[in-house]
Amino acid sequence: MQASAPHTALRPFGAAADLDLDFDHLDRPYLVTGLLAQCAEHGDPEFWWSQPVGTRIAALLHLVRITDARAHEFSFSARCAESGCGEPFEFALPLGELLQSAHDDAFIEARLEGNRHVKLRRPTGDDLRRWRVMQAGASDVTTRAMLDSLLLDGEARAEDVPGLSRTLAERDPLVALSVLCPCPACGTGNEIAIDLEAVALARLEHRRRCLLREIHALASRYGWTEAEILGLPPARRAHYLALIEGES
Repeated sequence: MQASAPHTALRPFGAAADLDLDFDHLDRPYLVTGLLAQCAEHGDPEFWWSQPVGTRIAALLHLVRITDARAHEFSFSARCAESGCGEPFEFALPLGELLQSAHDDAFIEARLEGNRHVKLRRPTGDDLRRWRVMQAGASDVTTRAMLDSLLLDGEARAEDVPGLSRTLAERDPLVALSVLCPCPACGTGNEIAIDLEAVALARLEHRRRCLLREIHALASRYGWTEAEILGLPPARRAHYLALIEGES
């Protein structure tokens, strides 16, 4: 894992305790924190709450990669937004390149109109935890309050908010990833927003469901305990599952 992620080891997702994680109902920042704390050598949740959001996403992507050796890329389906076209198409994002695009800048500096400068810190898991309990209201007011909480130096005015939001997105691409895909039919460029955190969580939840099915099949056929099944190397477990399937 590259320097943008915390200097801590991750184990593959798939231990017995991982099967208890509630992917469906747990608030997403809490789910991400719980996942990383559980699968990392550095198991303190507060450590992961303190990490930048981009760093947390990079750690999730790395967790997907070490959990599934076949996970070399993320595939997506889209449809051309051009009026009168609507052609469906597919594209893929290599997982290795996504990890290489992660930034580890401690601070983000931006130049504003009037030769003004500001310095911002990268948003963290703690920020997500605080922002989610902010009162719902005018989005402009909420966005301004979020940016103000990240401001370390300089002064930002109301008219600076859109530009600063774009700067944060550009300097932390894993947090606000957007890809430009040309339509194969009409050539129109389609800008598609990708929620990498949601994609990674979906991959891990799929792995969780697969593990539960594997445990059920092997326990039903051989009478092994959950611990015994999870203790088998994945390749040997797959071999036993293939034998069961062959008997069907």
